[in-house]
Amino acid sequence: MYSIGIFSKMNRITIKTLRYYDRAGILKPAHVDNKTGYRYYSSAQIVTLHEVMALRQMGFKIAEIKEAIETKTVSRMIEKKRTELQEQSKKINEKIAQADYYLEKQEYTPQIFIKSLPQVIVASTRYILPNYQALFEVVPKMGEKMIAVGCKVDPIQYCFQIIHDGKYKEENIDFEICEAVTEMKKNQNGLIFKEIEEVPMAACLLHRGPYETIGETYAILFDWLAHNQYELADNPREAVIDGIWNRNDSREWLTEVQFPLTKGG
Repeated sequence: MYSIGIFSKMNRITIKTLRYYDRAGILKPAHVDNKTGYRYYSSAQIVTLHEVMALRQMGFKIAEIKEAIETKTVSRMIEKKRTELQEQSKKINEKIAQADYYLEKQEYTPQIFIKSLPQVIVASTRYILPNYQALFEVVPKMGEKMIAVGCKVDPIQYCFQIIHDGKYKEENIDFEICEAVTEMKKNQNGLIFKEIEEVPMAACLLHRGPYETIGETYAILFDWLAHNQYELADNPREAVIDGIWNRNDSREWLTEVQFPLTKGG
């Protein structure tokens, strides 16, 4: 039998940890002196201690170790932990890939942000427009139609357009203009009402300036995709934050370009 002090030194573990394992019920002393309260351990318990420490080094919590030992399901628990660690490793590798990208592209400030896009009810119209300038003609007309049918714009959500071409184009662009509204209505007056599902992941990059230069923002996002473990899952969106209606200077216009994502292979 070994005193707790000797046992701790033999196994390179602190007395405090041994007492903690005792309280947790995963490694109780082989004997406790009734008079002094001193704890003593047997050589056979070194095997149990090694098992506990090995599981701890794999990232097991004390409660998980206790369950594994008591139910004799250590192997199954290790398989579960391996799956968890693999998922953690994938997430870490994704972060490393993003860090590598920004370090390689030293001229870029890291501004690409991955977030979810909420489910939203929209009034929409779809056009093949000759260029971005044509938006300034069709969007006000769409607003008039919405007023005519009694639409209430959702104050929380931005207006956005879906680019059904799947990429940036300067001419003959397939736009679907979407205005977030507070309620679903019947399709009428050239407006299509529908619910757009949540997007779990989207890479978002803010574009400051006129639409004539928004292609540069698309180029940065596509370059980012090429260097990270994601793929474009759906058509890009452009969420309009500031524009011609509240900023006289086009250099102050603000648009968030959004790329819906899926994990790459």
